[in-house]
Amino acid sequence: MFKPTDFSEKTGRLFMIGVPSTILDDETKRLLDEVKPGSVILFSRNIENKFQVKKLIDDITVYLGYKPLFTIDQEGGIVTRLLEGFTVAPSAMAVSATGNSENAYKIGKILGREMKAIGIDWDLAPVVDINNNPDNPGIGIRSYSDCRETVVDFSSNFIKGLEEEGILSCIKHFPGKGRVAVDAHLDMPELNISVEEMYKTEFYPFINVKAPSWMPSHVWISKIQDKKEPATISEKVLTDLIRKELKYDGVLIADDLTMGGVANYYSPEESVLKAFEAGMDILSVCHDTEMQIRVKKFMENKIKNNKILEKRMEESLERIVNIRNKFSDFPVIPLENINRESDKETVQNISEQAVTKISGNINFPLKKIDNVFSVKLTRLVLVEDKKEGIPEIAKEISDMYETPLYIFDPKENENIISKYTEKAKGKVNVIFTENAHLYEGQKKLAEEIAKVSEELILIALRNPYDAGIEGVKNCYCSYGYTVNQQKAIKKLFEGNIKPDGKLPLEWRKSNA
Repeated sequence: MFKPTDFSEKTGRLFMIGVPSTILDDETKRLLDEVKPGSVILFSRNIENKFQVKKLIDDITVYLGYKPLFTIDQEGGIVTRLLEGFTVAPSAMAVSATGNSENAYKIGKILGREMKAIGIDWDLAPVVDINNNPDNPGIGIRSYSDCRETVVDFSSNFIKGLEEEGILSCIKHFPGKGRVAVDAHLDMPELNISVEEMYKTEFYPFINVKAPSWMPSHVWISKIQDKKEPATISEKVLTDLIRKELKYDGVLIADDLTMGGVANYYSPEESVLKAFEAGMDILSVCHDTEMQIRVKKFMENKIKNNKILEKRMEESLERIVNIRNKFSDFPVIPLENINRESDKETVQNISEQAVTKISGNINFPLKKIDNVFSVKLTRLVLVEDKKEGIPEIAKEISDMYETPLYIFDPKENENIISKYTEKAKGKVNVIFTENAHLYEGQKKLAEEIAKVSEELILIALRNPYDAGIEGVKNCYCSYGYTVNQQKAIKKLFEGNIKPDGKLPLEWRKSNA
């Protein structure tokens, strides 16, 4: 039974926890025994293949005697947990670059069907942050656009696809992290704009996208909050703003309360208690078995014999039970429905539609390329060569033109910059970048090669803002480097597709 009468188990249902293993081992059993969680979130550390992860979900369910809500961050692109043997979708910004929100619906359907097949109930997606700061280190291509209407259109269609397959959605990260310049995983960002502007931009998708749950994050809203603290533990935000002013009555699920944006300032016990007192429904403590057990026991002792907190617990449990019932009668989907050929074709087609010419007038295929330069990629889970981080597409273009391949780090030094610039002099060069606009060394390398090249073609494998690097006249963007997106870039070089994607950002117009 999900909602028990036993007080200790009731408290446990407020928690979303991560488990340590790919199997139901002794440590996982002890964690489940002690917490009796309402939700279990799966990370890459828990996933090997569809058979293993389905067995893990089934084993946890049988062991607990009830099915917790199984959740996952399956956004597509760089935030993809289900990889090997699953259909891997491109990033949100890639989907919006196709200019057709029906593609967001298709992606939602595909991801939803595959999650349902293995027993996942809840996708902690889509991201509805408006990416209106090119220097934002944590969102970028995870966002559909810097245009609020585009974000609403594409995220609503993604949710429609999920829900048709019986999967709950969660829009994130309230109040909106697209404008901030600090990653909340590391520290607490400040959203410092007028309340009027927030309603026009940051709040707009939350008000206009229908979703059963929201994820508040560790952002300090300085124009609203009385004191400097993350929104996740602020009554002013969770109760006064979200519940009373915005009149949202769905489930509020905390961004992981062990992230730096809150953990740098409060102990785990303080974080969960403050979040709960402020109005949070689900307390997310995703890592560290001992900590998870400790904070659950702490909360149990705090709520016991406290009538105000007991009332808060009943309110949250009611919301959680209601969300559980939304898709409880959906049929079981066979594992054969995972990674279907038709779905792989759909995702490949969307990835190809997304490839965008941001600047330049290159006719592909090129007659010659003299050098290929490539950054080592940061999201190794998406790279076939996980040890080195070298994108497969760079190797393929190098092989295609029988030309040298030079690899550099995101943070490059002066010696390498001068060495590679010398090799690029008077040549036709291709450079693959990943967020070079955020890394001074990588940025300078691209600038220096641009100065000396006969021709330079820059392929932005992640955020399109690399097109703004000084001297870059030819820039094409894939909005990510999943296998399908790298294949799409290869087709571009072969002349088999046109770069007809539309940059889904107002940024370029104001920086042209």
